Amino acid sequence: MFDEILNDSDLFSLLRTICEENDICIEFSDKLTEGKYIILKIDAYYNSSRMHNPPPSIDCLIIVKCDTNKCYDFYLVELKSIKSTKGFKIGNIQQKFATTIDKFLKDEFASIFLNHDYCINNFKLYFVSDACCLQRFPQMTKEQYAKKLGTTKYASFLLQKPYEFRNKKTLIDPVLPNPLIKEC
Repeated sequence: MFDEILNDSDLFSLLRTICEENDICIEFSDKLTEGKYIILKIDAYYNSSRMHNPPPSIDCLIIVKCDTNKCYDFYLVELKSIKSTKGFKIGNIQQKFATTIDKFLKDEFASIFLNHDYCINNFKLYFVSDACCLQRFPQMTKEQYAKKLGTTKYASFLLQKPYEFRNKKTLIDPVLPNPLIKEC
């Protein structure tokens, strides 16, 4: 899959070395060497001069090549550097993921991403932000974190219809900055 991405001029122009926005980024495990993953800047594709009225789209698509089999992990990532849940709208975030899955992966670049020569190991959707300012409380447990998010509009992510790609279904997962992508 990586060779096909590198040989496609549109996709090649979207290659990045990092996935970040302001002070929020994605981090990579030390065991995950650069040749084992690709970062595509999806919003650069839709916000280019070729589109008059671009649809909302996520920040990054990270594809990790697995060492143990011929599969790939897909991470669709939206980054928001905000200090309050007023800084985003659930519908807009959902539309960003839907555009990337339905238009980018399943339509415009289907010949690569729907190619059954490549299997999908994991399919994850990350909404990375600290809109509830939870990083100020490093002692907070995962249970406390989940309870705090459950009292905000983040809980709406749990009520949505799952997104599907290549028989993998998942919900948008709100995660704190800066999540770690690991080898598969």
